[in-house]
Amino acid sequence: GFDKSTLDIGRIAVWAGRVVDEEIRTLFPMGPSRRSPERWYIFTGTSPQDVGYQGDSMPDFLFRHPDMLKKVNAWLDRLEIGYKLQTRSLGHRIRDLFEVRLTDTRRKKSVKVGLPDVGFGVSQLLPFIVQALACQGQLISIEQPEVHVHPRLQADIGDLLAECAKELDNQFLIETHSEHLVLRIQKLIREGKLSPDEVSIIYVSRGGEGAKIQRLRLDEAGDFMDEWPGGFFPERIRELT
Repeated sequence: GFDKSTLDIGRIAVWAGRVVDEEIRTLFPMGPSRRSPERWYIFTGTSPQDVGYQGDSMPDFLFRHPDMLKKVNAWLDRLEIGYKLQTRSLGHRIRDLFEVRLTDTRRKKSVKVGLPDVGFGVSQLLPFIVQALACQGQLISIEQPEVHVHPRLQADIGDLLAECAKELDNQFLIETHSEHLVLRIQKLIREGKLSPDEVSIIYVSRGGEGAKIQRLRLDEAGDFMDEWPGGFFPERIRELT
C-alpha cells in the first residue's frame, strides 16, 4: 500500500508551487531609479516585450512597437507633459543606431530635443508610463514614480493608474511619499472612477520595536476611515505653524 496523506501533501505542494510561479510571472518590478537616457542607442536586433527593470529596454521597445508609441504620446498629451516622443533611425548607412527624440509641443515653432536634454523627471517617469500601457493583467511594482516631477504631474499619475487598472486589468504596488498622488486617488474614489475595494493604502512607520504596518481604509466618499499616525500629512501643518 501507500500513505495517502503523503500523496495528498505532494499534490498540494505541486499545486501551490504552480500558483506561486504563476503569481511571480505576473509581477514586473521596476527599480528605484531608471537608467539615465543616452543620446543614441544601438539597436540590439531583439524585440523586448517590456521596458526592463531599470527602463533600459524602453528605447528598443518603442523602436520596435510604433503602435505603442502612439498610445504613449496620447498619454503624454493627457498628462500635459509638453513633449511628444519619436524614435528615428540614424540614416541608411548606420542602421544599427537610432535615437529617441522629443518634440516640445508647448512652442509655436516645432523644437526637437534629445531625451537627455529634458528634465530628469521626464526620463524617470517615461519607462513607468510605457510599461503601464504595454502590459495586461500584470502587477507592476515601483518606488516613488513621482520622483523629480512637479506636484500637478504627481497627482495626474493617479489617473494613469486608475485607467490602466480598469482597462488593462493591471495592478500597481507603489511606494510613495507623494501627498498629491494620494489626494488624487481619494478624488477618483469620490468621483466613482475607483472603488474603495480597489485601493489599499498601507502606512509603514518605524519605531523602537521595528517597523509597524497599518492599513488605512477609505470610504465611498474617498475619505479616510482611519486616522493617519501623527495626523494626516502633518508636515504641511508643521510648516504653516
